[in-house]
Amino acid sequence: MSDTLNSRAARRQKMEAERKRGKNKKPKKNGNVIKKIILAIIAVGLAVFIGGLALFAFYASSAPDLDESLLKDPITSNIADRNGNVFMKLGAEKREFVPYNEIPKEMENAILATEDVRFYKHHGMDFWRLGGAVLANFRSGFGSQGASTLTQQVIKNSFLTDEKTLKRKAQEAWLALKLEREYEKEDIFEMYFNKILMSGRVHGFGTAAQYFYGKKLDELELHEMAMLAGLPQSPNGYNPFKNPERAEKRRNTVLSLMYKHEKITKEQMEEAKAIPVTQTLVPEDQREDSNSQYLAYVDIVLDELEAAGMMDLLSEGVTIQTALDPKAQQSVERAINSNIYESDEMQAGMTVLNTKTGEIVAIGGGRNFSGRNLNFASDNRRQPGSVIKPILSYGPIIENENWSTAHTVVDEPYKYRGTNISIRNVDGKFLGPITTREALYKSRNIPAVKVFEEVGAKKAVQFASKLGLSYDKLESVIAIGGGRANFLQLKWQELIPLSVTGVSIRNPMRLKM
Repeated sequence: MSDTLNSRAARRQKMEAERKRGKNKKPKKNGNVIKKIILAIIAVGLAVFIGGLALFAFYASSAPDLDESLLKDPITSNIADRNGNVFMKLGAEKREFVPYNEIPKEMENAILATEDVRFYKHHGMDFWRLGGAVLANFRSGFGSQGASTLTQQVIKNSFLTDEKTLKRKAQEAWLALKLEREYEKEDIFEMYFNKILMSGRVHGFGTAAQYFYGKKLDELELHEMAMLAGLPQSPNGYNPFKNPERAEKRRNTVLSLMYKHEKITKEQMEEAKAIPVTQTLVPEDQREDSNSQYLAYVDIVLDELEAAGMMDLLSEGVTIQTALDPKAQQSVERAINSNIYESDEMQAGMTVLNTKTGEIVAIGGGRNFSGRNLNFASDNRRQPGSVIKPILSYGPIIENENWSTAHTVVDEPYKYRGTNISIRNVDGKFLGPITTREALYKSRNIPAVKVFEEVGAKKAVQFASKLGLSYDKLESVIAIGGGRANFLQLKWQELIPLSVTGVSIRNPMRLKM
């Protein structure tokens, strides 16, 4: 028995000694498994990498050749009416070509700080910036940040479509690397500077300087250069003639980037930001008129292209097929520009729809619309005025309280509920008891407010929301069109067909590639 005990004790001592010396078999097995997993991951990664290189090479082999004529100037694109007749050519206008040695250094700094600060350090692809964009897209969602260099933008605008496919991105990358090998950096910057779409039909920074400021590039001030540098990201959206608030915000972003990358001092940044973006723009009465047709309609087409991320198509020689009806458009323009109005300062906007399809067939942007002034048919920053009364007052009361149009409401001296603020009618008079029908077609303010308060702000706003309208404030003044214009949450293309016809939206244009 003692021998057995001794042998057991000896085995335990031996096992303990082996464990201490790291010779236990179990850890060895675990180590082998981990090693196999790591090797498998490396093998898969290597296979994916080799496959990716092969696919890249395949796509790159089908990329178009670099054509210097296409690198220098955008191809003319056409806009056609519903019958296929071209009524405008984009990119055919005279452009101011500026050689690299005439580009102000401060203008170059503004562009590089905004679009590609490492332009002179990369070889067409900025892998450092690409890595940052990938991380940003993981954190904030796909598309939250791009990584295209100026070289890639020149390639995309010259040879490729705007489709977001792996093939197109591979070809873009290959051609960008190829362009960098065949041209100097200064030549590539010059291509971008003169080719990029700046707004509507304006290409290049030199042309844009004349278009917006009536100046040559070497006459521009810092805040003007920053405004121009910020335009390419959203040429129509940041157009200071149309959207001064958005343009100023974008300009200030560019100035902040210039300061961040040590292109300007803090004092220069703050001084430039303090200047209103509209202060030095070409005055509206001095802006050149265009002889092109149907500018108000074209303005909306460009807005839709930009909203769809398709503005680069304008440099690719496409035909944009629209739903424009020339007869309807001409009738609208004759009506809006008629001399029957009491004052030349009176303005109007008009939109004509095909009620069966929801297509927009004509646009009246305003009297003597030139393309460089406010488009009254699409601008949503203004107060809606009395047009809102049937939406916030009479529509909700009919739907929720079953009022008829013969229901009587009293037009009399009245104050907003819970306040001492009196409401006025436009003529300063009171009509006494009238039907809601009469109150509506005579656009009486007091009955509209009374009806709004009767049905209640909550129900009124719920009714309006079905038509695409959303309000932050629910004061009674909104019943007669008061309040800020930022109440309009949906775009006018969505709002008008819904509120007039109740049909689903159809894009008023189709692209032919």
